[in-house]
Amino acid sequence: MRIYLSGPITGASCEEITDWRVQAAAMLPAGVDVYDPASSPYDAELASDAPETPSAALARLMHGRLVVDRNKHIIQSSDVVLANLLRSDRASIGSIGELFWANAFRIPIVIVREQSGNVHDHAMLNAIASVVTSSLEDGCEAALNILGTDARVGGRG
Repeated sequence: MRIYLSGPITGASCEEITDWRVQAAAMLPAGVDVYDPASSPYDAELASDAPETPSAALARLMHGRLVVDRNKHIIQSSDVVLANLLRSDRASIGSIGELFWANAFRIPIVIVREQSGNVHDHAMLNAIASVVTSSLEDGCEAALNILGTDARVGGRG
C-alpha cells in the first residue's frame, strides 16, 4: 500500500515543505509505504523572482523534466494521493498537476484544505477528489479508509 504525499513546494520554506510530511508519515501505520517527493532534491525557488542565465534556465528545465517523469511514474504506482493544501496563499501548479495525473490514472485523491477561503477550493479539484478534509489527521484517516485497511491513524509505533 503506497500513499503519495503531494503539496506545495515552490515558494515555500523548508519547514513548510517538510513538517507536514513528517507528521503524516508518523501518523500512518507501519506497512503503509509513504512516498514523499520532497525527500529527493527539489527546487523551491520562484523562477519569476529573478532573471536567469540561459544555462540556469536549461538546468531548471532539465530538473523539471526529471521531477515530472519521476513523480508521474510514482503516482501511477501509488494507491492513494494525499494532498495537503492547507494555508496555501497561491495555487500550487505542481500539486495541481499531480492531482490531475492521479485522476487520469484512476488513483483516489484525498485533498486536505480549509473548508473555505483556500485558493485550491475549486470546482475542478473538488470534482476529482475522492475526499476533501480540513485536517491532516482526517486526511490520513480518509486515505487509510480508501486503502481498506483496518489500521487507524496513530503512528508507526
